[in-house]
Amino acid sequence: MQKWRWGLHIAGMLVVTLLVVLGFDGPQRANAATTTLDDGLYVVPAKIIKADSSATSTANQFFGDQAAVRVKDQQATVLLISNGAQYIKAMTIDGQPANRIKTVAGQGIYQANLAKLTSPLPATFSLTTPLGKMQESARLALTWAKAEKDGTSTTTADLISQATKLATATASASATSSSVKVPQTTTKTAPATTATSTATKTTPATQYWKYQVLKGDAMTLSDANKYYTHTAKVTPANGEYRVTLTVSYAKSLKLGPKAVVPKTIDGEAVPASHVTYGQTSKAYTMTYWFTIQQTGALTAKLIPGQIHVTVPMMNISETFPVRFRFAASGSTTAATAAAVAALPKTTNKRNTADQPRQSQAVTPQSHKRTLPATGEATTNGIIWGLLGLVVSGGFLAREAKRHGQA
Repeated sequence: MQKWRWGLHIAGMLVVTLLVVLGFDGPQRANAATTTLDDGLYVVPAKIIKADSSATSTANQFFGDQAAVRVKDQQATVLLISNGAQYIKAMTIDGQPANRIKTVAGQGIYQANLAKLTSPLPATFSLTTPLGKMQESARLALTWAKAEKDGTSTTTADLISQATKLATATASASATSSSVKVPQTTTKTAPATTATSTATKTTPATQYWKYQVLKGDAMTLSDANKYYTHTAKVTPANGEYRVTLTVSYAKSLKLGPKAVVPKTIDGEAVPASHVTYGQTSKAYTMTYWFTIQQTGALTAKLIPGQIHVTVPMMNISETFPVRFRFAASGSTTAATAAAVAALPKTTNKRNTADQPRQSQAVTPQSHKRTLPATGEATTNGIIWGLLGLVVSGGFLAREAKRHGQA
């Protein structure tokens, strides 16, 4: 009887352990639902949700809220509309590549093939952003229950025509939204921009210096180098020199008018009064300035700085270290400065004056944040759970044998 009780105890413990293991995978399986639809074309509500919950992903704002879908033999060809094509270098849906097949009015149309009508589906995005390359995970939720049939055709031409209409409508909605915000920003920044231009015209001694933006910890170009204009304006002011740097990035990146905010330069905080935001028809601009005692300070060392970058699509808002390397001398015009072929070579050895400031900066690993692909946590959970199952099973078996002999 005692052996029988211990046998039941062991079996019960093994069942509990197995349920714990399956629990890592259970929620996602339970969330996935499969449906059936007649052959034809459909417009299906679509949404990008987080990889580990039903909450809306920050990436959802870059996709249309409807997908064009062709159903044939309970398999689906899904065309997604995205205004973030400039970020997306590669995308997968349910483990299969989703390729861009067309661009309409600035909207990318991506095709994904599904073996069955199920939702949600794991999705991964390989992205190129102002912070460098990134890998993001999410899920595509298709509301099959609200699919609206748009015809019985299953031809590829009709499917693409349907997606083109959705892309055009999405582009029109985006243009209407953008036109409301632009006048407000223009009104605020126009006076500051005009004042800067006037100062340039009335200061004949102004010089222009070419520069590069390097990483905070290596003698290689920072990702931020692509967004600085590489020509600094150096103007005499009250016995010193004012050095003005400019950042410019396309509005099509959808980063917003204040995606880059200078935090420090040469160890000093950048006051808000030294920063001016503006825009052109196609780009947002930001200028800021700092002072030096003499122009030789620009070439005496690499000048450290920190910039705060916001990327709404990836929910990123962080401060990153950079360093500025200037040309050997200045030029009388911006065009002459821009034509400088190469900047002076610098050794990889840091100046001792830079060391304390660099230690306070955010670590460069922040540039390469990578989220695990969908299912990674589940896989690890199953592996560790199975290992626990084996270990606990062996331990309980030995205990049963010992008690049976007692």
